[in-house]
Amino acid sequence: MNRINTFMLERNHFSIQISYRKGHVNLKPINLTPITKKVEVHFTHNVVQLSSKRKREIEAFWEEVNRDGSFHRGEAFHVDAVTEDEDAFRFLLKQTDYAHYLHTVRNHMKDEEGCRIVFGAGLAETQDAVFVFGEMADHTAYPGRLQCAGGGLSREDLNGNYFDMERSVLREMQEELGVAPHHVERCTPVYVKSGGTYDFFSILFHVKLNILQSELKEIYKKFAETLVSKGEQPEFKDVIFLENNKKAIHNFIENDLRPFEDNLKPFLQKMAECT
Repeated sequence: MNRINTFMLERNHFSIQISYRKGHVNLKPINLTPITKKVEVHFTHNVVQLSSKRKREIEAFWEEVNRDGSFHRGEAFHVDAVTEDEDAFRFLLKQTDYAHYLHTVRNHMKDEEGCRIVFGAGLAETQDAVFVFGEMADHTAYPGRLQCAGGGLSREDLNGNYFDMERSVLREMQEELGVAPHHVERCTPVYVKSGGTYDFFSILFHVKLNILQSELKEIYKKFAETLVSKGEQPEFKDVIFLENNKKAIHNFIENDLRPFEDNLKPFLQKMAECT
């Protein structure tokens, strides 16, 4: 009998159960659960153990996909368990690497040895009520995809044994949009996203800025020019500015044909409901 790993996360009418079998996966739709309590992302310092067969598959994949050296095989952090009680959502993480993660997403691996992650994503909003996100550049893992600023966790986000998700999101804001801490009025976690394409979790933040759309455009222009002058490429090839109103958001979602990260459409829709 194949081993089954089951994660359960429940709150009032919200529940998700993901059961993994080799070659089989039961998925539920994307859920956005309002955050009304602490979210703890705990690093156990344990390492993911993979079978010899999966290790060989990952090594062969990495040799092929990274022949030009465009990717860095750094650390990644796998969600080993998710729990919730009256006080907090809790994610328990183990260490793995980027090759394991990329092998999972590129090959749509949905068995018990796939890499499952939790990450922070920030939807920026300017002082004049314009949402800001980006289209990923061609040199990234997801060329052409629309997504909020955000990304994988880093050890620099650790505070003791816990990842500081706000710090992670604000770091990504600066690295992807050029938004410095002094441009941020507040950074508020608003939803936990579960389900979706790869069974990943994301902690979604509303990042309210103290600058106008026009100011952010100028900040980003200088930021991108500085990167290029250093021989680097911005992660976003285009920055999207979208008015925070239901009609504009509905029209954008209905008519824009680019791929969306699976948390972006429901996040925009939820935020529009608050206006």
